[in-house]
Amino acid sequence: MRYDVFGRLVELADVSGMTSPVRCVCGQVYDLGKVEVTARYLDCSVWKAPCCGRTADDRYESGWSIVRHYTKLDPHDGSVAWW
Repeated sequence: MRYDVFGRLVELADVSGMTSPVRCVCGQVYDLGKVEVTARYLDCSVWKAPCCGRTADDRYESGWSIVRHYTKLDPHDGSVAWW
């Protein structure tokens, strides 16, 4: 358990064995290193989220979109990564 930026006590996700853990917008945690990329474009990669089946992409990280499909987690303890 850890406090988030708003002072709420939150449970950390189990990220053991994950190379690049992320939290989907549906709330579930999955490993980006194990997703099957369905399309690659100049500005992003696209895949189906394994937890909810939504189409997700990584354009937010490159600055091409304001829509965030996932939040990166720290691979050591499961907290939200700030990098």
